Amino acid sequence: QFEEQALHAMRYDEALYGVPASQDALSLIYNKALFDARGVDYPDETWTQHDLLEAAQSLTYQDVQGLALPVKSAYWWFGFQAGYNGSLFDESGRPSLNSNGSSVALDWLLDLEQEHNVVATGTQTEGMKNQFIASKAAMIVDGPWNWATYEASRLDVGQSILPTIGETGERVAPLVTYKGWTVSKQSAHKLAAVELALHLSSVDVQKTFALETYTLPTHTALGQDPEVRDDPVLSGFMDQLSVGTPAPTTRAMALVYGPLVTAFEQVYTETASAQEALDGANAELLSQIDGLQQAQPPPANEGYRTIAVNFTTDGSMDYTILVDGEVHSALTQNLSLLSGLPAYESCSADGIELLKSPTQRVFESNASIIECSLTGMVPNTVHVVQVQGENGVVFEAELSTSVGDVVPETGDTSPVLFALGAIFVSLVALLSYGRAMDVKAGRLHAKSAHVYIAPAMLALAILTFYPVLYGFWLSFTDADATRLGDQTFVGLVNFIEVFTASGFLRVTLFTLVWTVVNVTAHIGLGLFLAMVLQYGNIRGKTVYRTVLLLPWAIPSYISVLVWKGMFQPEGLVNDVLGTDLHFLADPTGAQLVVIFVNIWLGVPFMMMSLSGALQALPRDMYEAAQLDGVSSWDSFRHLTLPNLKSALVPLSLLGFIWTFNMFNVIYLLTDGGPDLYFGEPGQTDILITYVYDVAFRDGAYGVAAAWSVVIFFMLLAFSWTYMKRTNATEATV
Repeated sequence: QFEEQALHAMRYDEALYGVPASQDALSLIYNKALFDARGVDYPDETWTQHDLLEAAQSLTYQDVQGLALPVKSAYWWFGFQAGYNGSLFDESGRPSLNSNGSSVALDWLLDLEQEHNVVATGTQTEGMKNQFIASKAAMIVDGPWNWATYEASRLDVGQSILPTIGETGERVAPLVTYKGWTVSKQSAHKLAAVELALHLSSVDVQKTFALETYTLPTHTALGQDPEVRDDPVLSGFMDQLSVGTPAPTTRAMALVYGPLVTAFEQVYTETASAQEALDGANAELLSQIDGLQQAQPPPANEGYRTIAVNFTTDGSMDYTILVDGEVHSALTQNLSLLSGLPAYESCSADGIELLKSPTQRVFESNASIIECSLTGMVPNTVHVVQVQGENGVVFEAELSTSVGDVVPETGDTSPVLFALGAIFVSLVALLSYGRAMDVKAGRLHAKSAHVYIAPAMLALAILTFYPVLYGFWLSFTDADATRLGDQTFVGLVNFIEVFTASGFLRVTLFTLVWTVVNVTAHIGLGLFLAMVLQYGNIRGKTVYRTVLLLPWAIPSYISVLVWKGMFQPEGLVNDVLGTDLHFLADPTGAQLVVIFVNIWLGVPFMMMSLSGALQALPRDMYEAAQLDGVSSWDSFRHLTLPNLKSALVPLSLLGFIWTFNMFNVIYLLTDGGPDLYFGEPGQTDILITYVYDVAFRDGAYGVAAAWSVVIFFMLLAFSWTYMKRTNATEATV
C-alpha cells in the first residue's frame, strides 16, 4: 500500500514501528512576475546549475536577489552534494561526508553568497521566506510546507525540480524525509491506536491532506491519482521526490548536523578549505558514532497479532493471501523487480527466507512448501485465511491467536526514590533546624509559622529540590538518549570527561568574562542612571524612568529576537552604518553583540532597584555633608556607597547568578556559534548553553548532569566566598 522507501523509513532493526503518513523534499520555487520583468525564461527540468546561477545573476538587481537559500545550512547542501556524486554514508553505512565532489558542492553553494552575490549575506531560513514573500528574491529553494504561505501572499509563483550538475550529469537530489504514525509501547489500547494510525494513513485521508494542505502522500495508489496528478503543485513536488535521496533513519543521521555546522563555519570564515573542513567533520562524526551504543529494540512478543500459515504449491506463478476477504500479501515468481530492502514480515519457501519486490514476496519455481507469518491479526478473534493460486484456492482455514499484549516494564525507579528520600530528609532537617532556632531565640509559639510556610516549602521541594537532586543522581550514571530509565552507575566517569574536555577552559573563561562584564555594567550603569534621575535637575523624571524600564518590562525573548534582526546584514544597524557586515558570523563580533544585548536587558532592573535604595537614604545626611563642604565625589564615596551596601551586595550576587545562567540571550542570538572547532563549545557558548547542547543535541544526559553539578558548585563557592568577604549577612540586618 505504501511506497517502499517510506515504509522502510518506519523500521528500526528488523521491526516495523509505524505507518508512513507524508514525505517532504526541497524544490525550486520562483516568482513569475520577477522573471517576466527581467525577460528571463522560467526554470524547467533541462536546467543545469550553470543555468540556475546565470538566471540568478540576471535577476539580481537593485534590492532584489536572484536566489534565496541559507548557504550555511547542511540540509540545503545535501542535495547538491548528491548531485556532485557525494554521499552522506557509504554502502556499509559509514560516514562519507568528504566523499567525491562533496567539497566542490560546498564551495559552489557558499560562492552563491560570497563570490557571486546572488544570495543575500547571512540569509537564514525564516529570513529567506520573508525575503521571497516581499518579492526581494526571484527564486527560493524551499519545500511544499511553505507553498500555502506564498499563495496567501498573492504571489504568482511556479515550481520546478532542482537542476542537474553539468559536470556529473546527476540531478541535485535533496533529502526526502518521512513522517509517520506510531503507537506507544506503553499504550493500554494498542488495537484502537493501530486502527487510528491506519485510518490516518489511508488513501482517503492522505488524499484529503494532499489536496487541502499540499502534504505529499506516501500511499502508492495516490502516485497516479488523477486529482493529485492534475494539481500542478502536488505533481511538481512529487516529481521532485522521485529524484530525491531518501533520508537515512538512523541515529548516525541525527548526529550529522553538529559536525557539519562546524565545517560550514570554518569554510565560511576561511579558517579551512572545504575539503579540510569536511575531512574534519567526517572524522568527528566517526568518533561520535564509535562511542554510540545502539539501543536494543524491546524483545519481540512472539505470536502477538501474528498467525502462521503454510501451504503446498500447485505450480502457480502467483499467490494471493486474503484475510477476512481482503488482500493481505502477494507472492510471485517474477524476479525482475527485486528490492534490496528487508521485508517486515516473514515468508519462507522450504525453510529459505523469500526475497522481496516492492509489493510482493518472490519465491523460486521449484518451491514446494511456503510458510508465512501474517501480521495485523486481532487477538482472540477468528480470521478466515485463504491462499489463492492461479488454479483456485490452495489453502483455507479459520485461525486465531490468543497471545495478548505485553506492556514493557517501567525503568529503574531508584533515582526517583533517591530524590524523594533526599527531599523528605531535607525538609525534616530544615524544619527541625528552624524549630531549634526558634527555641534558642525564645520564640516558643512559632509553630503556626511553620504551618503557613509549609505549602511554599512543598512547592519548592517539588519544583526545585527534586530536579536538582535527580540531576545529581544522573551525573553518576551513563544515562543517554538510548538508555534513559535503564542507566547504570558509573561513578566519577562523567566528571572526568567534563574536566578533560578540550573546550572546558575556554567556555569557562568566556562564561566568567561574560558574567563579570555584564554585572559590572549592570551595576555601574544602573547606579549612574538611578543617581541622575534621583539627584539630577531633570524634568519629567517619571517619563524617563518608564522609558528606561521598558527593556526589562518587555519579554526578553522578544527583545533578543528584535536585536537579532537588527544585527543581520540587512538589519537596522547595517542600514545606519551603511555597511553589509554579518556581526553574528564573526567570533569577536558575536561575543560583543551578545554582551551588549544582555547589558541592555539588565540595566533597567538594576536602575529601578537602586533608585528605590537611593530614595530610602536620609536627606539630612547629605545636607550635613554639604554644610561641612564635602564635595560631590567624596559624598558619593563616603556616604552613598557605604549606605547602599545593603542593596548592592545582594543585587550584585543575584546579578552574578542570573547572568552566569542567562540562557535566552545566547541561545536566541547566536545559538552558541560561530562553531569553529569540532566537538567543542561555540565561540559564544557559556556553560549553561553548552550543557543544553550536550544534553539535547548529543543526547548525553549523564555528562550534561555532571556539567550542571559543576556549575552548581561553582556558583555555590562564589556565593559563599562573596558573602563572607562582603559581610553580606550583617549588611542586610
